[in-house]
Amino acid sequence: MIKGDTKVYTILGNPVKHSKSPDMHNAAFTQLGINACYIPLEAKINEIESVCEMIRSGTIFGSNVTIPYKEEVVKYVDVLTQEASTIGSVNTLYSKEGKLIGDNTDGLGFHKSLFSDLGFDPKNKKCIILGAGGASKAVATKLCQGGIESLVVFDIDEEKGKALIGHLEKFNYKSSASLISSPQVDKYASNSDLIVNCTPIGMKDADPLLIAEEIFSKKHYVYDIIYTPPETKLLSSARQKGAKTINGMDMLAYQGAESFSIWENVPPPYEIMKEELRNG
Repeated sequence: MIKGDTKVYTILGNPVKHSKSPDMHNAAFTQLGINACYIPLEAKINEIESVCEMIRSGTIFGSNVTIPYKEEVVKYVDVLTQEASTIGSVNTLYSKEGKLIGDNTDGLGFHKSLFSDLGFDPKNKKCIILGAGGASKAVATKLCQGGIESLVVFDIDEEKGKALIGHLEKFNYKSSASLISSPQVDKYASNSDLIVNCTPIGMKDADPLLIAEEIFSKKHYVYDIIYTPPETKLLSSARQKGAKTINGMDMLAYQGAESFSIWENVPPPYEIMKEELRNG
């Protein structure tokens, strides 16, 4: 029940109507007896600075950040955590001693769901990442830290792709990272061990299939960070060819639970959030 002193948390993005973050966070608040609520905030880009100021001042107690603002909010934070700085994007905002803190729990969510749960070992493997936005930075960083041999990135916005490669090169990872063009996607996907979709393409029925069906095989791991729908065309096509597939649901639960833990100083409520997402 919302009261006069209920703390307000948000998910900041555009669009956010599809987001399941409010479901899982509110379930955790209820089960843990915390007087707080979590709401979607579909802000325009010219409103981001004002929203960040509301978080800094404590009017909004904290926020997750999703597409397309994970990099946009960086310019308004006072302190970037080491993790957010390494990844180069922010998915978690909160205020501490009057300063706006930007953190990132996406990388941990990706790591837990792919490396721990699905058993993928990135050492000496090849990967193709589709998309070069904020989520891609978290994915690419964790793969490089895990010892991936080579990483190729595709984005229709070439400058975005170059920025991601440049960001990774700053850390002198042993992995080789390169940018590819549209005609090369199927070729590199075929030769990869892991295919990761970090674009929103696949959320709509009319969206195209990003990789030709005949490319997929039993050797592939295919990870789509989309979770609505739970099985995109990409995952469906890959599964039918025997590939190991995973959507973004567990990554969502893990990163959300870690954010929750930071805000409320409690153990991450993974199981509550996972259960809510699976039953929702």
